[in-house]
Amino acid sequence: MSRRAVATVVLCCAALAGLAACSDTPAPAPATKTVTATPTTSASSSASASGGSPSGNPGRVFDPRTMQADVRKILTETYEVREVGDVLCPANQTVKDGSTFTCTVQVAGEGKTVTITVTGEDGRYEVGAPA
Repeated sequence: MSRRAVATVVLCCAALAGLAACSDTPAPAPATKTVTATPTTSASSSASASGGSPSGNPGRVFDPRTMQADVRKILTETYEVREVGDVLCPANQTVKDGSTFTCTVQVAGEGKTVTITVTGEDGRYEVGAPA
């Protein structure tokens, strides 16, 4: 192959690589969003946030109504999900770092799940994308 042909191939490859790097498609939304929520204290327990009660009742638990509102807001504003219907999160979910649970969500009339991952003892948690 001549030098001219090699140079042409190299320039074409460089141009294609440059075009591939330029895209009008926006970056996808992040897989999770960290949200700060204020947990409530369970009425059936006098345990502290770091402990549990001897009877097994949770100490601090998330308020499901507040979490449901937060999940709805994150789905519509951060993930830009359209037609978010009912959001149902389970009650008595303990504020314990590393624990996970799911909320159910209606998206365009279809049932989806959203994974909640607790990221601290102070009530922070991550909201996963609907699956």
